[in-house]
Amino acid sequence: MQKKKAVIGGVAAAAVVVGLGSWWAVGNAVEAQTSERGTCGGATWELSAEAEDGGTEVGAELQSAGPGEEWQVEVLRDDTALLDGTRTTDEDGEIDVDAFSDGNPGDATYAVTFTPADGEPCTATLGS
Repeated sequence: MQKKKAVIGGVAAAAVVVGLGSWWAVGNAVEAQTSERGTCGGATWELSAEAEDGGTEVGAELQSAGPGEEWQVEVLRDDTALLDGTRTTDEDGEIDVDAFSDGNPGDATYAVTFTPADGEPCTATLGS
């Protein structure tokens, strides 16, 4: 009977350790990615920064009114341009860009500016 209790106790302890390990991994994954969402001039945007391969992957998305619109897109890490150019919305009215930066997501301020051909710029910032 003692062996059975020891085995059951060992299994229960292992389940707690595995559960805590999963909780820790999920908690750290949440801290490793940050994002902001908002609207501007009839468009919806999202800016995210996520720890990736020893650096930071910065993603920016725009959902506008329609397909075929030209937008100037600039993604910055502090004052350094990670991406700068013109993008055209796809058939769903979306623009999705990714850029890579050295350093951790929390070490800098990231910004994206989406500027339509005939309108006001939409700027989003993320970080300190």
